[in-house]
Formats: sequence, structure tokens, C-alpha cells
Amino acid sequence: MKRIAIIGGGIAGVTAAALLARHGHDVTLCEGSREWGGSAGKFTRKDFTYPVGATLGMGFESGGIHERVLRHLQIDQPVELLDTVMTIKLPGYEILYYRDRARFIRHLKEQFRSQADAIQDFFDEVDRIQRHVRPLMQALPALPLKTWDDARMVVKETKASLPLLPYLTRTIGDMLRKHQLDGTIFAQLIDGILLDSMQTGKEASALLGAVALSIYHDGAYYVPGGLYQVAKRLKASAEADGATVLLGRKITSVRKTADGFLLEDRRGRLLLADAVIGALPLEAVQQFVSPSLKPVLRRTYKRQAGLSQWATFTYYAAIPETIIQDDQAFRQIHDPMLPSGHAFISLSRPGDLNRAPIGCRTLTMSCHIPIGRFARDDRAQYDRQVKAMQETFETILEREFPGFKDQAIERHPGGPGAWVRYTSRPDGGVGGYPQLPSTSLFQAASFRTGVPGLYIIGDTVFPGAGTIGATTSAIHVAREFGVKI
Repeated sequence: MKRIAIIGGGIAGVTAAALLARHGHDVTLCEGSREWGGSAGKFTRKDFTYPVGATLGMGFESGGIHERVLRHLQIDQPVELLDTVMTIKLPGYEILYYRDRARFIRHLKEQFRSQADAIQDFFDEVDRIQRHVRPLMQALPALPLKTWDDARMVVKETKASLPLLPYLTRTIGDMLRKHQLDGTIFAQLIDGILLDSMQTGKEASALLGAVALSIYHDGAYYVPGGLYQVAKRLKASAEADGATVLLGRKITSVRKTADGFLLEDRRGRLLLADAVIGALPLEAVQQFVSPSLKPVLRRTYKRQAGLSQWATFTYYAAIPETIIQDDQAFRQIHDPMLPSGHAFISLSRPGDLNRAPIGCRTLTMSCHIPIGRFARDDRAQYDRQVKAMQETFETILEREFPGFKDQAIERHPGGPGAWVRYTSRPDGGVGGYPQLPSTSLFQAASFRTGVPGLYIIGDTVFPGAGTIGATTSAIHVAREFGVKI
């Protein structure tokens, strides 16, 4: 049994805590804020609850990443399978992203008739790639390769994966160009889907991009109450198995000692551990480790030091049901007024009383913005920028929900500073690094820091963004301590 300290109570942190506590380890989970879930958390104002970031549930299908963890821990998590994943609104087009793959492709070919054959060929190639990638993903290998066990998991599937070799350095953009689809509205559609899931558009890795363009067909889900419900259940599981779980315990220092690691929080309280798992972005962990550990982490993550992440602007509102005409839970809106060209809107479902009282709904709207776009040291300028973005969002929301501007019950804009303050994300960066051929898979950041006993999990290490990526990294670190899943 090991004494394991986990810093950060987002999806990665609570998953690791639950898995390790079930295996019998002495786990202490420290979350600096007053909520569990991190980027998949929530906040409550009066009668309304708002998911702060991640809203669309993935990986709950049989054999999916979340389903495997929840089944291992014997946790029941209600989810609602979506036949239509989302509505995508582009200039002149309204695309329905159907769960059924054949129906979705047929719909796209009807929308873009002049490119129908090329679109079919493009998706046929995407399907060939993802069929070879899936066996590798199912085994959950930890990349980049650091141990013989890692290598054996990959070598086991080598024969099946040989057709993938030509795609190691290719992008989805290369495939769009090959099929003469680059520069089309269809390419804009693909770019938007990829940016939300891979933190980059069509220049995403062809291998991972093919999976991202296929994964919704495995199943996309509405989670009643919000994805924070998953974090809450995982935290409760860890606690039931003997873990110590602490809210409002912000760790400010981690030092290596002869007896393991000494952690100190902002009030000077100390914690001794045999191993430390930082369930936070790489940059956040590097800020609080002691000077003696920083050079090792700099060497391990030197490739990531030059990478740029996205920040996000988020907006939360409560609205009366009477102004909802199109009752899709999820929608992606393309508009040139937005910094990244599109935004994602999630709407609570009817009867979800964990989100809003009867007759009302809550919504979360977000879009990518470049890090550094918002003033960091000039509060007045920052507030002006927030107000300008709020006005842009409300213009779009008025279009989506006529009467919004006059009838919205609550409005809560959130700039990147909120992510710095509440989720310990330096500069407000969210979602991890762009999944380019040069920054993903064998070139990705490892959960192993190079310091024995110190690990990093979450969306800035392999495999990357989203709750599925965060959960996978938690599984990787749990395996280091004997957990088999």
C-alpha cells in the first residue's frame, strides 16, 4: 500500500483517486476550489446550476472509457443516448449530426450535392483509418513509450496497425486536399468539429482526427445534471473506499524528501506522501514543484514548452422554456464575429431539475479565444473585453432563442481569468495542446515526469483533451500502482 497524494479534483483526479482507493492505497485528494469536477464542474446561483465547461458526454457506451471505469467501480451513472448529437449551423446550412454514421453521411451528401462523391470517399478513408486505430486505443497504451510494458502493448498490435504508417505525419487537411474538399463549407464543418475535440482544426493528426470524426457514432450522451455528476460519484466512491478528500485545499509546494514527498498548502499545512499525482496542467505543476525538481520537468516537457493552448470565453444563462423553438441539447454555431469562428451551446433538457426549475432551462455557451487576447494586468480593459464578448454572445443567442435579450432570467459571462482563478489553469488555457502530428501520439507529453513517484495526468498529457482523454491518463497512472482495468 502506498501513500498517494493527488492534487486536483477534476475528472482525472477523482478517477485516479477512486481507482487507487479501490485497490487499497492510502489516497489523499486535494482540490483547491470549492467544487469537484474541474473543467467538468459546475456552479450554482439561486435555483440554477450551470456546467462550467465540458457538457457533452462521451465514452459511456459499452466498452467506452467512462463505462469501463464506472463498471470497474460498480458505479451507476444515468445517461441519455442522443440520436442527434448536435445541430451545426453554418452560413446557409443547418447540419444535423446524426449518431447513425450512414445517415449522417447521407445527410451531408444531400446538403453538399456537388461534392457528394468526394465526401463519401473522404469518410471511407476516415473509416479505414479509425478501424486500424481502434484496437490500439482499446488496449489503452501509454504514449510516448517509456517502458517495456508500454512497448509490448503497442507491438502486440503492430501487424494490424501497419497500414497506419503512411498517416503518421499526415493531417486531416491533407485528406481534405486529396479529395479536393479544402476551402469548402464542408471543410469548415470538419474544422469546427475537430477544434472542439482536438484543440486544432483540419491540421489535426490524421490518425487521431479520424477517431475524433468517428467517435460520436459510438454514442454521445446527455448527462442529467451535468458531467459534474460523474465527478461527484467518483469522489464518493473514493471516499467510501477510505480516501481522504479535501475541498479548498490548494497545494502551493511539493518537495522531494528522504521519506517521499512533502506537500504544503496555502495555509502552511503539510502532507507526506510516497507518490504525488498532479491532476493539473503541466504548467501548473511546474509552478509549485520545488526548484530541485523543476529542471527534470523542463527536460521531460521541453517539446511542450513552445506549444500554445487556447483559452476560452464562457457565458451562462437561465432562460424561460417559452423562447426555445429548436429543442436540441447541443449546437455548434459558426459566425465570423467569434474569435475562432464558432461557439458551442449546450442547453439543459426538459425536466432536468438538477439544472433548472420547471419552466426554465440553463445554457452554457463557449468559444475558443487565443491566449493573451484578454488583458491580464489592466482590469478596466479586461472588463471592457468581457462586455464586448458578452454582447457578441447575446446577439447570437437572440438569434437562436428569439426574445433572449429581454427575457433571460440570469446572465453570467466568464472570461479566461475565471479559469485561472477557479481551475488553476495558467493563462486560462483549457483543453490541452493542439493534436498535431508533431505534438501527439509518440510526440505527446507523458504522464511520467522523469521524477520517480511524481506523475501528471489530465488534458495536457497523452492522449489529450476531453473527459475521455483525462480519464485515460488516470487509468495509465493507476496501472503504475497495480490497478488492472
